[in-house]
Amino acid sequence: MAKHDEKIKQLLKKIDSEKKSLGTKPKISWNTNCIFRFDDNKHFNLNTINDPGYLVRALGFLLEKAGTQKEAAKRLGVENYTFDWKGYSLKDWEEDFKLKAEIIAWSEKQKKLQAMQKKLKDLRSEEAKTGDALSDIESMLGA
Repeated sequence: MAKHDEKIKQLLKKIDSEKKSLGTKPKISWNTNCIFRFDDNKHFNLNTINDPGYLVRALGFLLEKAGTQKEAAKRLGVENYTFDWKGYSLKDWEEDFKLKAEIIAWSEKQKKLQAMQKKLKDLRSEEAKTGDALSDIESMLGA
């Protein structure tokens, strides 16, 4: 085997270990309709965004709205006022935002690991690639 093949093999094992520890993609179970609207013109769909910044801005927006409405209810003497946004509670939105943030982080980590794995496999010597191919064939034949 070439000089670096053993190091590549060790790194590939480490990547496999990290993939296993990453686990499966978080299960999607939304509490809201996934369409977050700041107003009638500015909105996003939780299913299509890949930037957690949207989630941070949306939760900040909701926290601000909830705070001002709670203060307004207090000043007006309105008891038992419950904040909601577009028919869903602050808690529902926050849980959905957290779930989407987890999914984004999981996907980014998965892509990074796959890219490193591909790069390492491409770096192996021809001898190592041939050895791996022969091992795969042997295991398929049950030898």
